[in-house]
Amino acid sequence: MRPDLNRCDGRAARWTLRAIGEAVSTPSPATLERAYRVRLRPTKAQARVLSRLFGAVRGVWNWALREKEAAWRADGTKLSGIDLSRLFTTLRQAPETAWLGELPREPFNQVLRNFDTAWRNFFSGRVRRPRRKRFGTVQSARFTLDQRRRGLVAVQGKHGSVQLDGIGRVRFRVSEPMLGRLRSVTVSRDGAGRWFACFTADGVPTPATFTAMLPSIGVDLGLRDTAALSTGEKVAAPKHLCHALATLRRYQRHYGRQRDAAARRQGLDPGRALPKGTRIDVSNRMRVTRQRIGHLHARIADRRRDHQHQLTARLVASAQVICIEDLAVKAMGRSTGWRAFRRSVGDAGLGEIRRQLVYKAAWRGRVVSAVGRFYPSSKTCSACGHVYGGLRRNDDHWVCRPCGAAHDRDYNAAITIEREGLRLLAEGSGGDAGSTRRSRGTDARGEFACAAGSSSPAGQPSSSNREPDRRAAPPPIPSTSRDGPVNAGGG
Repeated sequence: MRPDLNRCDGRAARWTLRAIGEAVSTPSPATLERAYRVRLRPTKAQARVLSRLFGAVRGVWNWALREKEAAWRADGTKLSGIDLSRLFTTLRQAPETAWLGELPREPFNQVLRNFDTAWRNFFSGRVRRPRRKRFGTVQSARFTLDQRRRGLVAVQGKHGSVQLDGIGRVRFRVSEPMLGRLRSVTVSRDGAGRWFACFTADGVPTPATFTAMLPSIGVDLGLRDTAALSTGEKVAAPKHLCHALATLRRYQRHYGRQRDAAARRQGLDPGRALPKGTRIDVSNRMRVTRQRIGHLHARIADRRRDHQHQLTARLVASAQVICIEDLAVKAMGRSTGWRAFRRSVGDAGLGEIRRQLVYKAAWRGRVVSAVGRFYPSSKTCSACGHVYGGLRRNDDHWVCRPCGAAHDRDYNAAITIEREGLRLLAEGSGGDAGSTRRSRGTDARGEFACAAGSSSPAGQPSSSNREPDRRAAPPPIPSTSRDGPVNAGGG
């Protein structure tokens, strides 16, 4: 039984109805952009060319990084993407790198575009400085589909094919109707050796919307339970990595012993760091063990992805407004706590669940409202609004002393997240889950602070009384190392 919102405050019902009304009136776009991921079936000859192309793509990225840094160190010249493209044309014509001319040019052009975009994002402060790509890390290449050429992509029932420059016509398995205008295709290979193709398309008709069963729902994401819903339901975390961890460790230890034995055969000491540039000969048994590890990782990822899609599709179908919490998933995965905790954060895939909720809600005309990460959703009583400061991390149940209500920690958090998300949506500060603001940025307050501009009652959480020290801290001084591709200390 969901608690009545009128139990706490009469104003809560008014802004709840207002928020739901605004969400229902939100129109869906006529067309949208999306991607189609299909299973690719290249021949052995095509697979060999694609493998060479992946290695060449990595080499071109590292070459562009060296050229840009060398030009900056020499006379302060900042090479643009156009400059690198001209230099690359000369590189393809050189005798010592003539093998680049045997491969298609379009993936290399895309690499240079991505390289230029990476530096622009770095100078704007959004990402870290572009780094060198190590051997074996690049397993994808992107091709642009020329709209002037007809018949590049042919689909007949469940079978299809795509014409790739320098590769030929590659077959793939059609998993769903591929609507819209196909713009590009990215060919990739996973750890299990499976080939995939990801088509990007625009002008795709928006899926038909349908009436939701609930006006709103609150979702509290976690590790033991993937999601606790404000309806009282809990979705248990499948923990696919945890169940396969013993098998994965056995395979990895076996591969480590094989690698050490191969190093000894080459006269190297496996107990010491290998000299730079040393390659260990890979035996057939090492390849088999590596394939087993790759297949196990692929199976874990497939099961996790299926669980996430089922959960997000059900949430989007059930409610018009979906209220979630803004979690610092990256910081949780890098915390200094137990290694098992960090592993569980990655196994849960909380960031992927939110990403799927955002784009699926946009497709179906739903609204996702994100509550700031500093809002005390678990400590706030859903019956009277009291904030219990003595709640510990291992407390699954607690009792509110002012009103005597007994709460389940996750269920209570889902209810408070739903109310706070609706309040933010009614005030116009919520509903933007793609770029979620923090609690202190949205002035998140208690559930009684219903009207915009009203102050938080005594004892209720707010942006100012939750983080006084951080709000008073001076803004960080911008770094001066973004004037060039290398730090000032490095020349």
